Amino acid sequence: MNSKKIFTGILGTAIIINLLSPALLFARETPTTRGFCARVDEITSRIDQRIANREARLQTKRQQRSNNLTERRNTRDARRSENRTRRDANHDEHYAKLEARATTDAQRQAVVIFKTAVETAVSARKSAVDTAISALKQKSDQVIASRKSATDTAINAFKNARTAAITKAKTDCAAGIDSKTVREAFRIDMKAAQNKFESDKQAIEKLKDSLEPVRAARKAEVDKAIADFKAAMEKARANLNAAFQQ
Repeated sequence: MNSKKIFTGILGTAIIINLLSPALLFARETPTTRGFCARVDEITSRIDQRIANREARLQTKRQQRSNNLTERRNTRDARRSENRTRRDANHDEHYAKLEARATTDAQRQAVVIFKTAVETAVSARKSAVDTAISALKQKSDQVIASRKSATDTAINAFKNARTAAITKAKTDCAAGIDSKTVREAFRIDMKAAQNKFESDKQAIEKLKDSLEPVRAARKAEVDKAIADFKAAMEKARANLNAAFQQ
């Protein structure tokens, strides 16, 4: 299983989150003949549209990456199954040839023992590999879900901060506070929301590190399964050869 490709798919969430960067959502307004208070609805409408557009892109990208991840996993699972079926067929052919060569009871018994040893080794390797792959898949799915949840939480926190800033600005405008003062307060509130969002984003980036121990464990388990299989096969062949040489 190519865990790097899965890892790349997971990292897509980190890339997607940049689509909602507050720096893009709130551009500094240039002074015009109309004051900020007269334009607050126009300004917030543009911000809302930018948020909506970027959230729509986020959902599209998420679905695309989910589909790609599922397709890659299905392709690898199918390839692994095909390889196993082919190897099993090769083993059956080899067993048939050995049985045809066996001319004594001792040799025929040796073939039975060899076949049992091989099937046991194959089963152990399959089980170990499947367990390692399953563990990585489960952890990958957990990380994807955690990053999705954390991203949505960060986005909602930013949107809530935006709503609070707009409400405060409108309240101040209605109270007759100077438009420039209201605008500056609004800018400061939105900047604080941006800083909070950036801090949340950095925390989300760290979630990917939880995959590294699982990837290392998967590799170690697969390597051990292969080594154990090779050792079992060498022993089985040696015993079989000894029986046929008698």
